[in-house]
Amino acid sequence: MFKKNLAILLLAFSLSAASVFASMAAPSTVTMENCGAYLFSWRPVDCGNGQSFAILSGGDTILEKDVVLNRGYDYAYTFNPNMYSRPWGQVPELVNIDGVWGIPENWSVLPEGSQPATRIVLLTNNKNFSSNERYIDVVHLPAGVSASSLPPEVRKYLINVDGSDAGAYQGTVTSGWVNENGQWKYRKQDGSFISNSWLAVDEQQYYLNEDGIMLADTITPDGIYVNGKGERTNYIPGWKQNGDTWRYLKKNGSYAASTWIQDSDGKWYYFNLGGRMVTNTTTPDGYYVDENGVWDGQPAADSNKKNLGPGVLSTE
Repeated sequence: MFKKNLAILLLAFSLSAASVFASMAAPSTVTMENCGAYLFSWRPVDCGNGQSFAILSGGDTILEKDVVLNRGYDYAYTFNPNMYSRPWGQVPELVNIDGVWGIPENWSVLPEGSQPATRIVLLTNNKNFSSNERYIDVVHLPAGVSASSLPPEVRKYLINVDGSDAGAYQGTVTSGWVNENGQWKYRKQDGSFISNSWLAVDEQQYYLNEDGIMLADTITPDGIYVNGKGERTNYIPGWKQNGDTWRYLKKNGSYAASTWIQDSDGKWYYFNLGGRMVTNTTTPDGYYVDENGVWDGQPAADSNKKNLGPGVLSTE
């Protein structure tokens, strides 16, 4: 009875906590996609929210033969020639105004419209954004400018004119997952880390706290359980009651069945094949559980059992 009363209290607390979480302002979500990889062998830098950027090195022209999407494969992205012209041809030059390069993180400080770009528009059926369009802006490196002389924040955008690797990442700080002392963080293309926000990437969602650290196996500030890999789930593990029946939702999202579960109080409970906690009975492996479903701590009724009890291994 105590166990059930405690579980009811915990359930009531979780429901009230969830209502508090729901009343808070929902954290924002930053979505990263790899749509640019469907254009060139060497991926343009994903700037987030459906936009990517690339600087061509070694030429100023996009050739049809160098575009991956033109090779006849069935990809998740495609062109829309009825609305947008194909992007083959010469692209604008990367500008430098008073020492400031025309890369996306500098657009807010440059005169509006000072950095033209060839915008490639792709279509997709995925639902990461309200729009099904994705945008890749492409410019070319000015003649006479050596790639090695560029600062890292510019060099990371380089792609050879044939779409291959231009050594852009050598000595640069790039966006993506970063492991710091065993904790995962996600660096944006401007070098800062996502924080206090959900991150949608590779068809999963992750929550990054105020320090930019990915949460795992816990409840996020907005009341969502993230599993041991940090992935967003649609459930909260623990005790679940349906009338007089008790079940236990495990951290992997499945209900305990034909198995023992040790609760946070250290006590053991057995769940039958149907996923229901059993009471006042002997379990299939020979142990007795009382009216609250708790193993009484005694060995199995069958003296031939090698196991001394749930979670207790024989010394034989």
